[in-house]
Amino acid sequence: MMKNLHLRRMVATAVFLAISLVLRVTVSGYIPLFGANGVRVGIHGVFTIMPAILFGPWYGAVASGLGDLLGHFMRPSGAWIWQITAIMFFGGFVRGWMWRLLRGRSPVATRSAVIAITIAFLGFGSFSFIQLRQDGITRDFYDNIAAPSAVATYDMTHMGRLVISRTQNTGNPTNNLSDRIAEVMYAPLGAGVFGIVLLGVDMLLTKYLRKEGQGQAVVAGNNSFTSTWREDNKQDNDSIFSKLTAPWNGSIMPLALTIIIVSLMMNTANSIVLWAVSVPAWSVFPFMYIWLPRAIVSLLTSIVNVFIAVLLMGVCKRQPHLKALVE
Repeated sequence: MMKNLHLRRMVATAVFLAISLVLRVTVSGYIPLFGANGVRVGIHGVFTIMPAILFGPWYGAVASGLGDLLGHFMRPSGAWIWQITAIMFFGGFVRGWMWRLLRGRSPVATRSAVIAITIAFLGFGSFSFIQLRQDGITRDFYDNIAAPSAVATYDMTHMGRLVISRTQNTGNPTNNLSDRIAEVMYAPLGAGVFGIVLLGVDMLLTKYLRKEGQGQAVVAGNNSFTSTWREDNKQDNDSIFSKLTAPWNGSIMPLALTIIIVSLMMNTANSIVLWAVSVPAWSVFPFMYIWLPRAIVSLLTSIVNVFIAVLLMGVCKRQPHLKALVE
């Protein structure tokens, strides 16, 4: 019985993978970045996400890894980079594991945690911004200073002393200062903005699902042909919204966290490989110049993928044969 279940899940995973490959080849494309393929844009990725969500980490790993490998050879856009395929395989596994970890969590607790972390990041980033501006420290701080190592830090703020002391005696103080400013100011502020976006996505999609669920309840209530069915299935009719959104307890936050965070992690790892190893034209730029536009596109694509995944999960819940395969 268990062997048969695994086989059926593998077949379903293959179907999702096939859909993803078709969409990747036909309706996806690259946004150029500094003379090279910057980031792929398309909706094909959600179909390699679904096996991780529905069936577990290993199915997600296989779907994501094979999706990258087969997709490359079906429509090559340069040399095959095995590190990227490995990252996709590992990311698919992490996505399935993270969903398994978060799917049963209380939506109130999950949202509260995201709110608290968002406030912390915004607070730290704002604190760094105020202190660095108070000391007049920007990315071009060293441009008019002949001897960076001689800069006095005793009258600076705590954050000013931190970034200057870590950069003034290095081989390239200007570039290192830019990196340190990004670490203590731009990165926390960006993480805070990401948290706000995540909360907004959760609020809007959850509201949409609730409205859709109420609409379906009204239609069912006005249909005389369904009255007998409603009496026999009263509990189901009273929780249409729960059926549409299960198993994330009336909130898409766990699903959004799973898809968006793992996608950004994979995008960051891929950016490191491309910047440091595979795209020589990118190595002359600071990593932030490469990562930020790719991360923005990845974030927007992930938000779309969350919405599509919600719809697909609703469809899967209404298919008895597929529902029986869900972990």
